Amino acid sequence: MPPPSVLPPTSSRWLRAGAVLAAQRLRPPVGSARRRAVCGAARLLAGLGLRVDVRPPAVPWPRTGPGPGALLVTNSVSPLDPLVLLTAVPGVVIATAGPQRVAGVPCPTVPATVAGVRAALARGTSVVIRPEQPAGGRAALGRFSPELFAAALATGAPVCPVALRYGGDGGAPPPAPGGRTLLAALRWIGATRDVVVAVRPLPALGSSGATATELAALAEYAVAAVLEAPLPARPGGLAAGPRPEPARRVGQQSRPTR
Repeated sequence: MPPPSVLPPTSSRWLRAGAVLAAQRLRPPVGSARRRAVCGAARLLAGLGLRVDVRPPAVPWPRTGPGPGALLVTNSVSPLDPLVLLTAVPGVVIATAGPQRVAGVPCPTVPATVAGVRAALARGTSVVIRPEQPAGGRAALGRFSPELFAAALATGAPVCPVALRYGGDGGAPPPAPGGRTLLAALRWIGATRDVVVAVRPLPALGSSGATATELAALAEYAVAAVLEAPLPARPGGLAAGPRPEPARRVGQQSRPTR
């Protein structure tokens, strides 16, 4: 084996990530379960050489206390998305039907059901959902399923779209479905320099007076606009129409006359 000083970048990155995982098992972060999760996520992302770039939304998100938490809606790029969001957005939990660990890091989760998300929102906890369905054809972004948006309607929670985009000198990650496995994600990261995950929180959407389908469409359009991504064809083979203005954005609602 060549000395560490001449190891290729990919090998040194794998060694560093492996060392991080081993250290977390031998000496896990101390403190609350949430602190351990956030610290573990940050350590692993740093060990893999990922840099998370977060920018505030153009219109600040509404305060969620006292009252329901916010429903954060993101696109799906990589199995590492939950770790990125834990480090980028304080206090969130991830709605998931899968395992509660990502690459060995425990994540604070709630069941990805309307009842599970609604209960967390009602407690004042902000919940991340990833409702993107598999895209067909040349579409770079899949349709957002409206199912879990019903939890926001039941609690009056604001809906906060968040666009995620990965990039590096090797281009974008491999496309779905095979590209969204953990192994494929790690292979791409290992072969790519200067990986940056752009986290772009977008202005919130008010849930009052909307339907779950309308909220899903508005969140989908908002994320697609940031990603400059084509949308899949609508049911019946029709192409996606023009993106509607998200008229229910918090801070842009009409005020009653005095």
